[in-house]
Amino acid sequence: MGGRLCRLRGDERGFSLPELMIVILIMGIVFGIASPTFFGAIESRRVDSATNQVLADLRLAQSQATNRLIETTFDVPSANSTTYTIEADGNTDTRTLPGDDQGTPKTKIVVATTIVFKPTGEATTPAGDPAGDITVAALDGEPVHTIEINPITSRLRIVN
Repeated sequence: MGGRLCRLRGDERGFSLPELMIVILIMGIVFGIASPTFFGAIESRRVDSATNQVLADLRLAQSQATNRLIETTFDVPSANSTTYTIEADGNTDTRTLPGDDQGTPKTKIVVATTIVFKPTGEATTPAGDPAGDITVAALDGEPVHTIEINPITSRLRIVN
Protein backbone atom coordinates (compact mmCIF):
# COMPACT_ATOMS: atom_id res chain seq x y z
CA MET A 1 0.00 0.00 0.00
CA GLY A 2 2.78 2.46 0.92
CA GLY A 3 4.65 1.88 -2.36
CA ARG A 4 1.58 2.53 -4.44
CA LEU A 5 0.94 5.87 -2.65
CA CYS A 6 4.54 6.98 -3.28
CA ARG A 7 4.23 6.13 -6.96
CA LEU A 8 1.08 8.28 -7.30
CA ARG A 9 2.73 11.26 -5.62
CA GLY A 10 5.84 10.89 -7.75
CA ASP A 11 3.75 11.43 -10.89
CA GLU A 12 2.08 14.57 -9.48
CA ARG A 13 3.60 17.94 -10.17
CA GLY A 14 3.15 21.30 -8.41
CA PHE A 15 3.80 24.80 -9.61
CA SER A 16 7.36 25.92 -10.11
CA LEU A 17 8.73 29.07 -8.52
CA PRO A 18 8.83 31.02 -11.83
CA GLU A 19 5.16 30.13 -12.49
CA LEU A 20 4.14 31.37 -9.04
CA MET A 21 6.15 34.58 -9.49
CA ILE A 22 4.46 35.29 -12.83
CA VAL A 23 1.00 34.83 -11.30
CA ILE A 24 1.89 37.14 -8.39
CA LEU A 25 3.28 39.75 -10.84
CA ILE A 26 0.09 39.64 -12.95
CA MET A 27 -2.07 39.99 -9.81
CA GLY A 28 0.01 42.99 -8.72
CA ILE A 29 -0.44 44.68 -12.09
CA VAL A 30 -4.21 44.09 -12.06
CA PHE A 31 -4.49 45.43 -8.49
CA GLY A 32 -2.37 48.47 -9.41
CA ILE A 33 -4.69 49.29 -12.30
CA ALA A 34 -7.92 48.66 -10.36
CA SER A 35 -7.09 50.30 -7.01
CA PRO A 36 -7.46 53.99 -8.06
CA THR A 37 -10.89 53.20 -9.49
CA PHE A 38 -11.84 51.29 -6.34
CA PHE A 39 -10.72 54.05 -3.96
CA GLY A 40 -12.41 56.68 -6.14
CA ALA A 41 -15.67 54.76 -5.87
CA ILE A 42 -15.35 54.69 -2.07
CA GLU A 43 -14.77 58.46 -1.99
CA SER A 44 -17.76 59.01 -4.27
CA ARG A 45 -19.98 56.94 -1.95
CA ARG A 46 -18.86 59.01 1.04
CA VAL A 47 -19.84 62.23 -0.73
CA ASP A 48 -23.16 60.64 -1.78
CA SER A 49 -23.84 59.69 1.83
CA ALA A 50 -22.96 63.15 3.17
CA THR A 51 -25.07 64.86 0.50
CA ASN A 52 -28.06 62.67 1.32
CA GLN A 53 -27.64 63.41 5.03
CA VAL A 54 -27.54 67.19 4.42
CA LEU A 55 -30.56 66.92 2.09
CA ALA A 56 -32.52 64.95 4.70
CA ASP A 57 -31.67 67.53 7.39
CA LEU A 58 -32.66 70.40 5.10
CA ARG A 59 -36.00 68.66 4.52
CA LEU A 60 -36.36 68.20 8.28
CA ALA A 61 -35.78 71.92 8.84
CA GLN A 62 -38.23 72.76 6.06
CA SER A 63 -40.94 70.50 7.42
CA GLN A 64 -40.46 71.79 10.98
CA ALA A 65 -40.98 75.32 9.71
CA THR A 66 -44.16 74.58 7.78
CA ASN A 67 -45.70 72.04 10.17
CA ARG A 68 -45.01 73.88 13.42
CA LEU A 69 -45.38 77.37 11.87
CA ILE A 70 -42.01 78.55 13.21
CA GLU A 71 -38.85 79.75 11.49
CA THR A 72 -36.19 77.06 11.35
CA THR A 73 -32.56 77.88 10.64
CA PHE A 74 -30.03 75.64 8.91
CA ASP A 75 -26.55 77.07 9.58
CA VAL A 76 -23.13 76.11 8.21
CA PRO A 77 -20.78 78.14 10.43
CA SER A 78 -17.71 78.35 8.18
CA ALA A 79 -16.37 77.44 4.77
CA ASN A 80 -15.15 73.83 4.46
CA SER A 81 -17.11 72.88 7.57
CA THR A 82 -17.77 69.29 8.61
CA THR A 83 -20.57 70.33 10.98
CA TYR A 84 -23.81 72.32 10.75
CA THR A 85 -26.69 73.20 13.04
CA ILE A 86 -30.46 73.16 12.85
CA GLU A 87 -32.20 75.62 15.13
CA ALA A 88 -35.93 75.69 15.77
CA ASP A 89 -37.90 77.21 18.60
CA GLY A 90 -34.75 77.91 20.66
CA ASN A 91 -33.40 74.35 20.35
CA THR A 92 -30.12 73.85 18.50
CA ASP A 93 -29.06 70.48 17.11
CA THR A 94 -25.47 70.17 15.86
CA ARG A 95 -24.83 67.57 13.16
CA THR A 96 -21.55 66.16 11.84
CA LEU A 97 -21.06 64.84 8.33
CA PRO A 98 -20.46 61.08 8.12
CA GLY A 99 -16.86 59.92 8.24
CA ASP A 100 -14.68 56.85 8.07
CA ASP A 101 -14.77 53.86 10.41
CA GLN A 102 -13.09 55.88 13.17
CA GLY A 103 -15.65 58.69 12.85
CA THR A 104 -13.24 61.16 11.21
CA PRO A 105 -15.16 63.30 8.68
CA LYS A 106 -14.05 62.79 5.09
CA THR A 107 -16.46 65.29 3.53
CA LYS A 108 -17.21 69.01 3.90
CA ILE A 109 -19.73 71.69 3.08
CA VAL A 110 -17.80 74.06 0.85
CA VAL A 111 -19.38 77.48 1.58
CA ALA A 112 -20.62 78.92 4.88
CA THR A 113 -24.32 79.65 4.66
CA THR A 114 -27.37 80.26 6.77
CA ILE A 115 -30.81 79.35 5.45
CA VAL A 116 -34.01 80.35 7.21
CA PHE A 117 -37.06 78.26 6.37
CA LYS A 118 -40.22 80.30 6.89
CA PRO A 119 -43.66 78.94 7.86
CA THR A 120 -44.89 80.17 4.46
CA GLY A 121 -42.55 77.74 2.68
CA GLU A 122 -39.94 80.30 1.64
CA ALA A 123 -36.20 79.76 2.10
CA THR A 124 -34.16 82.92 2.71
CA THR A 125 -30.94 84.12 4.27
CA PRO A 126 -31.07 86.09 7.53
CA ALA A 127 -30.83 89.29 5.43
CA GLY A 128 -33.95 88.27 3.51
CA ASP A 129 -32.13 87.37 0.28
CA PRO A 130 -33.08 84.15 -1.57
CA ALA A 131 -31.27 81.06 -0.27
CA GLY A 132 -28.42 79.75 -2.37
CA ASP A 133 -27.17 76.28 -3.20
CA ILE A 134 -25.23 74.03 -0.81
CA THR A 135 -22.17 72.20 -2.11
CA VAL A 136 -20.88 69.02 -0.46
CA ALA A 137 -17.44 67.71 -1.43
CA ALA A 138 -14.73 65.32 -0.37
CA LEU A 139 -12.05 66.91 1.83
CA ASP A 140 -9.67 66.96 -1.14
CA GLY A 141 -12.31 68.72 -3.27
CA GLU A 142 -13.50 65.94 -5.60
CA PRO A 143 -16.15 64.61 -6.12
CA VAL A 144 -18.71 67.38 -5.57
CA HIS A 145 -22.51 67.36 -5.24
CA THR A 146 -24.74 70.44 -5.15
CA ILE A 147 -28.09 70.74 -3.41
CA GLU A 148 -30.30 73.29 -5.14
CA ILE A 149 -32.82 75.21 -3.04
CA ASN A 150 -35.77 76.90 -4.71
CA PRO A 151 -36.16 80.06 -2.58
CA ILE A 152 -39.90 80.44 -3.24
CA THR A 153 -41.13 76.88 -2.71
CA SER A 154 -38.15 75.56 -0.71
CA ARG A 155 -37.97 72.62 -3.12
CA LEU A 156 -34.73 70.74 -2.52
CA ARG A 157 -32.94 68.57 -5.04
CA ILE A 158 -29.48 67.28 -5.84
CA VAL A 159 -28.36 68.68 -9.20
CA ASN A 160 -25.04 66.81 -9.59
